[in-house]
Amino acid sequence: MDGAAIEGEWRRAGLERFQQVRCRVVEHRGRFGVDVEIIEPVAGYPAFIDFVLLGPAGAEVTPADFPPVGTILDAVTIDFMPWGELRLSAR
Repeated sequence: MDGAAIEGEWRRAGLERFQQVRCRVVEHRGRFGVDVEIIEPVAGYPAFIDFVLLGPAGAEVTPADFPPVGTILDAVTIDFMPWGELRLSAR
């Protein structure tokens, strides 16, 4: 995905890079992190939080530490991956 396509994803999502959002955990993705749904400021947009971005910098986060499904988290948008997935940080 080139720069213009990524900019288009931001417009379609109604979000900006490094924007604060509130999201709900909808699923655990194995040992890799959690799938979430943004609930504010744009409701219903899917995203992903990598396990290394679920805890403080340098912390070892394991699946046992993942927030339960239904948990509300504050996060920050990072970027869209080449395959179109929005990544967030909950640090």
